[in-house]
Amino acid sequence: MEEIVIKEAQAQYLKSAVNLIDGFLILTNKRIIYSGTQARVKFNHGAVGNIVRDKMEKAMGYDINEEETIFDIPLSDVNHKFKRYGFSKRLVISDKQNVEYKLMLMVKKAERDEWPNAIDNAKIGIGSKNSWQKRK
Repeated sequence: MEEIVIKEAQAQYLKSAVNLIDGFLILTNKRIIYSGTQARVKFNHGAVGNIVRDKMEKAMGYDINEEETIFDIPLSDVNHKFKRYGFSKRLVISDKQNVEYKLMLMVKKAERDEWPNAIDNAKIGIGSKNSWQKRK
């Protein structure tokens, strides 16, 4: 069976207090994936601010922007929920070891609220395929 992208959205993942990953959350008919690159420190102080930013990034080890895959979880192992953080909600994805990934989806509220149903529907599609194969 061919892997098909069901839904995707730009999202941010706070890996640590000083490590924000900008990337994309992708839901397929087989798995859910998040990958991205380290977000740059932002200064609005012209050329001097850019020099300070570059030196800070180099000192912190964030001067190399390589894309990294944060998680790649098969649909059968995915759990999800919304959790409120301040004025917004974050989509919390967890795997079978209960490792949680809190993602801020960079989409409109209505589209954000569609993600749990999309994940559940994709999981049902996997379940029905597996149960059909067992009956053969």
